[in-house]
Amino acid sequence: MTAAIRQYLAEHPDHFDPRQYLKPARENMKKMYIHKIVNVLGSDGKLAQC
Repeated sequence: MTAAIRQYLAEHPDHFDPRQYLKPARENMKKMYIHKIVNVLGSDGKLAQC
């Protein structure tokens, strides 16, 4: 998340609104969570099997 915020602020130094720089950071976190659930933990779709 921090890396995405740093990158956004480096590319847009005049933007200080958190709504602008947190959006790409949240998207990166979402992608990371999906990757971990599906590929690392292998728990994709396990809830439906209970």
